[in-house]
Amino acid sequence: MAISKFDQHAMAATFAEAGERDTAQEMLRGAGTGTQRKQPQKPVAAKKPYLSTLVLGVLSLAAYYYVFTNEKLVTDVFTRGGIYAIWPLSTALFVSFIHGAFGSNLLSLLGLEAKKAH
Repeated sequence: MAISKFDQHAMAATFAEAGERDTAQEMLRGAGTGTQRKQPQKPVAAKKPYLSTLVLGVLSLAAYYYVFTNEKLVTDVFTRGGIYAIWPLSTALFVSFIHGAFGSNLLSLLGLEAKKAH
């Protein structure tokens, strides 16, 4: 479908108003020929999060290892009450965040992504 000269000028004005001056000028240069010179863009491949997955996996394992190998210390500190109530809350938030971020990165490495809403 051919784009009329009027439509090309209208599109160029829209791009110029949006701050895309180079695109607008390119459209105006192609307005007289009836064709656009713009090359189709290749999709950019997303970088895989190898390093962050490794770091978060090691942190997750270290957190679980520390909690389970120091069971007596964890139980003593977490059951004191008072101001010490912050320890179980902060530990749960920390482990949850690290483990969740690791899981998300691992799924990305495996190529499993959520569907995007249209």
